Amino acid sequence: MMDVRLYQINLDRDENGIAFESLDTMQKWQKSPNIDSAIYDKVFEGTIDANDLEAVYELFNLDQPDGYSGRSMSVSDIVEICRSDEVKPGFYYCDSIGFKPVEFDSAKTQEAINQKITVVMVEPGKVARTAEIGTSLEDLQKAVGGMIETYYPFEEEVCIVCNDEGKLIGMPPCRAIYGEDKKVMDIICGPFFICDCRTENFASLSQEQLKRYTEQFRNPEQFFKIGSEIAAVPYEPRQTGLER
Repeated sequence: MMDVRLYQINLDRDENGIAFESLDTMQKWQKSPNIDSAIYDKVFEGTIDANDLEAVYELFNLDQPDGYSGRSMSVSDIVEICRSDEVKPGFYYCDSIGFKPVEFDSAKTQEAINQKITVVMVEPGKVARTAEIGTSLEDLQKAVGGMIETYYPFEEEVCIVCNDEGKLIGMPPCRAIYGEDKKVMDIICGPFFICDCRTENFASLSQEQLKRYTEQFRNPEQFFKIGSEIAAVPYEPRQTGLER
């Protein structure tokens, strides 16, 4: 186990175009041996299950940890080893081959704004799916077709984000939400997505949550009134030949 921070170049601040370049090329193009720490964002801080830098590289490419807000690890990224029994603490540049220790001023970096999050997208008449959506208000509203509303029917810190006026404007029924007695507690109309809500900003679900909620909301439902109660029956949507 080791405590690490990971920094990546923010492409909007990369005036010299050095992202994804080797350390030698970066130093040549900047005409300086010093790394411009101010163009980097901190995209991760936490404890990971790794013993060396190569394991760090593999982890951030194949099995990215919860809370990671960056792209797949690549050349020009910088790993800060804060605590490790195997690797000397310090900053390491991900080079074309291996890692090189470098001088780096983390105080000049910025916190990354997570531009996209991975959610479970649920739409009327369609199978639930994993989707990547933007985090701007415009992107969130586009995902649900209007003003957003949050709904918290789960015990863990995840929420449903749906259309605030889905029922009022006649959006088609999408999925039922069930109480502990397995009876329909509410019906969400229109598309919605499920995401992490542990902080003030929406965030990605874990891989386990993505799998679990995709399965829970997998099939669309048809709704019937039986006496004074509403019943929901899952069904397999018709294949049009265009779906994949």
